[in-house]
Amino acid sequence: MRTAMSKEKKLLITSIMYIGYVLIAFLFIAPIVYMVVSSLKTDAQIVADMSTFRAFLPIGTLTFDNFVQIMSKVHFMKFFKNSAVVAIINVSLATLVNAMIGYALGMLNFKGKKTMVSLVIALSIIPTEAVIINRFMVANRLHMLNCYAGLALPTIGYPMYIFLYYNHFKGMPMELMEAAIVDGESYGGIFWKIMLPLSKPICATVTIMAFIRSWGDLLWPTLVTRDETYRTLPLALRALSSDVYIFWGQIFAFATLMTIPVFLIFLLFQKQFIQSLTMSGIKG
Repeated sequence: MRTAMSKEKKLLITSIMYIGYVLIAFLFIAPIVYMVVSSLKTDAQIVADMSTFRAFLPIGTLTFDNFVQIMSKVHFMKFFKNSAVVAIINVSLATLVNAMIGYALGMLNFKGKKTMVSLVIALSIIPTEAVIINRFMVANRLHMLNCYAGLALPTIGYPMYIFLYYNHFKGMPMELMEAAIVDGESYGGIFWKIMLPLSKPICATVTIMAFIRSWGDLLWPTLVTRDETYRTLPLALRALSSDVYIFWGQIFAFATLMTIPVFLIFLLFQKQFIQSLTMSGIKG
């Protein structure tokens, strides 16, 4: 009897947990569903369905006119190219440069190391908005405004990425480095040939985080760009809303296309990303 009751209790608890998981998942998925469905509706239908459950359902007159409009009139592909170039430069260099710094702080011994680690931790709690004016003044002095370099390079170094790499390399076995040094390998060679290949999970995590940060950045491109030549997707999306009229359908279509690369990047590095979280959990 007790066994039967314990099984029923366990089944009830499991069912409640799964219902909770579904509700939490719905909270994250619902905005995406709403965005995709609304991108196929007219502005009038979006406004009519906005306060009802119909907003999440692909019902009514569905059309791809919003996607056609942003491709032909808003020139989505031009802004997509700008965002892609900036993201590729930023993500590639951010992944490598912050890895080098994290490797030096985590595995090498030098004077002032603890002070630098404390400084990195302190900088990670300072919001970007607090230092963005100083960054802009430096970029202006270096003549890096209104160009790909000005958009991508000043945001490469990021304390959070350095801290992630630092924790990762600090947990690496020192025997690997000692054996490589005995074999005559330099510190640079150890990083490129041994440590970096063993750091694919954390590199994937930083890649995803850096891509999302670069892809959706609005404030820095607003300061750096001067015309549409180097304007990125978030700036172009903002132009679809004005004091006179808000193009809801085009905004949702634009946002849907903007979201696709983020999903692709996550799917590409999903295995390494999950492995990084698992390793962090084991260490903790």
